[in-house]
Amino acid sequence: MSVIKHGDQRVAVFIDTQNLYHSAKNLYNTKVNFGSIMDTAVGKRKLIRALAYVITTEAGDETQFFEALTKLGIETKTKDLQIFYGGAKKADWDVGLAVDAIRLAPKVDTIVLATGDGDFEPLVNFLKEHFGVQVEVISFGRSTSSKLRAVCEDFIDMCDTPEKYLIGYRTHRGGVVTKKKRVQIKKPQVVQEFSDENLGIFTGEEK
Repeated sequence: MSVIKHGDQRVAVFIDTQNLYHSAKNLYNTKVNFGSIMDTAVGKRKLIRALAYVITTEAGDETQFFEALTKLGIETKTKDLQIFYGGAKKADWDVGLAVDAIRLAPKVDTIVLATGDGDFEPLVNFLKEHFGVQVEVISFGRSTSSKLRAVCEDFIDMCDTPEKYLIGYRTHRGGVVTKKKRVQIKKPQVVQEFSDENLGIFTGEEK
């Protein structure tokens, strides 16, 4: 399927932060460069709005992360970590992201989803059928749902050039140091808390 991208195109970007974080960790044991993701997702087109969905932890160490995203032109939406009886922890932004995408769809030409979560397949179909917007996906191919890849109109596989989208990714004599493997990312039931140190790496900003 041919994809049209031009300078007058209005774009909205929706970032499933948890999905990208866990994909990068499980596949490459490193952190995501959100600045590079934005550069690729938008290109030379007109960015109308970019939203990242983040879970606030008990430690409350996310301030630096939020500030870094703001500098990239990304708004953050936060949700408190849910702690259940017995100590189980859970967080999920799927419904919120989907509602925001539907609300913004009439105002843009293209919606870019930065996620590999197959649960967004119905959202992609709905956006195309009801609003006629172009829906693109950028994520790590080896942890992306095949159904999501099939329904979007353009898929950018960050595994093709991991050095561009990861912080601290290294190659050695033409080969990658990290092991290549296909990983299916499940929704984390326990959300990893961020320290000040990995927050800086996570956002692509070195201290």
